[in-house]
Amino acid sequence: MSWSVLAKVSRFGGGFAATILIVRTLGKYHWGMLSVLKALSGFAFVIVMLGAGNALLKYLPTVKVKGGLHSFLDTFKKLLLIQILVWICLLVIVRFGGPVIEGFFQERFERFGYYLQFAVAFVIFEVFMGLVTNFLQSWYETRRLAIAIIIGNICYIVLLMLFLKLGWGIIGVLFAGAIVNLLMTLLLVPQVRWFVRSAPVRAGEIHGMGKIFRFSLPFVATGVLNQIVWRQSEVIFLGHYHGSELSGYFELAYRVPQLLLEFIPITIWPIVMAGTAEVYARDVSNLPRAIDLYYRLLYILVIPIAALGFAFSRSLVPILYGSQMLPAALLTQLFFIVFSYSFLYTPLSMALYVMGKSWINMLVFTFLAVVNVGLDLALIPRYGIWGAFFPVAFVLLLGVVVFSIVLKKCRPDVRAPVSFIVRCYAAAAPTMLLAMASVRWISPAALILQMLAGSILLVLGFRFFKVVGENEKELIGRLPIPLKERILALF
Repeated sequence: MSWSVLAKVSRFGGGFAATILIVRTLGKYHWGMLSVLKALSGFAFVIVMLGAGNALLKYLPTVKVKGGLHSFLDTFKKLLLIQILVWICLLVIVRFGGPVIEGFFQERFERFGYYLQFAVAFVIFEVFMGLVTNFLQSWYETRRLAIAIIIGNICYIVLLMLFLKLGWGIIGVLFAGAIVNLLMTLLLVPQVRWFVRSAPVRAGEIHGMGKIFRFSLPFVATGVLNQIVWRQSEVIFLGHYHGSELSGYFELAYRVPQLLLEFIPITIWPIVMAGTAEVYARDVSNLPRAIDLYYRLLYILVIPIAALGFAFSRSLVPILYGSQMLPAALLTQLFFIVFSYSFLYTPLSMALYVMGKSWINMLVFTFLAVVNVGLDLALIPRYGIWGAFFPVAFVLLLGVVVFSIVLKKCRPDVRAPVSFIVRCYAAAAPTMLLAMASVRWISPAALILQMLAGSILLVLGFRFFKVVGENEKELIGRLPIPLKERILALF
């Protein structure tokens, strides 16, 4: 876990710096176009991945316990060939369907079809990197992965600065990402080979292509639906109805809170998924305890970030990204609240994956995506950026309700620790109230003092509402973070 957190810190820092650099260099028009390209390439990534990353996280921990590793990997090589064929098909579609795609945006984006070809072509390097990453995470080997990610992020910033300085614009941003994904993959492939060669040859369960596909293919549909429900797919409709600038504002308002709040959850999710799958394989009765611990870990980490983000992001957005992005400031503030409650369904969704019921996730996300797109089409043409915000806020809340109902049917013993989560929000309320002061006193010195006061209020709130009990202290004690003994002493 410690190496996973280190890798995520590196990626977070690199991503945050890169976003500031890209927004300030490209300007609001080209940033908006890049936002739409990223949204579309996100769909391409999910389709080409074919759910293979999740199959690795599901089956590799299982074969470590029950055997059959080499049989599983033989099947997986065939799956890799199918992924490459799917990628080639997408390239052909984009190459010859460019005019149709440009027509959807009513010629608001200059040379959009040309840029989209590069975006889809470079997806294959992201897929390779994703597969290698999932393999190493499922093996709990994160040290070399973290080192590769650190090297990759340094290279990404250097290449980004170079390409943007050369005037390559959007192509430079896409090209820098592709080079770094390829570099990190090449650095990590030898480690994957070492694990495969050193693994003991034990007979075990046979994992044929049919079995892998039955588990992984629902992730394609779920992933596409997740791009609609959980990613900023609204930028596509905003680009269609209102043009590039609103797409860029919404992307930034969506991206900043998501980047900050997903910082730890995305880091620990593959490890938690693999670990939960392993303990579930040993004894299915372990699942409720694992999900409860996951909830507590999530909200101890998420709520402080959400509270501080809500309090200060409205003032910080124009400072960090330039006055041109001021229209995104209020929306950014509100998204910190929206994304904080979206994590209520994350552990429940993972429980379904661990139980092998990925098809249920697919059905739930289908329902949520239909509602999301319906609201987008009804509200975005008339209300613009706020018509894009409401569907996200509503659908993520609806997802919490639906997943709670589904888990109550499938595993009544798996539930969220509601009283604990309520105490987390109550403890953060005083810090969130500083939002009223931060929009009035916006000098750098004043904001620093207010952030310090907000951090103190968080500690006092957590102590007053007794958020960190013995179980939570044990969880924090296991976290790979510096000064954790001093952090525990505060509570």
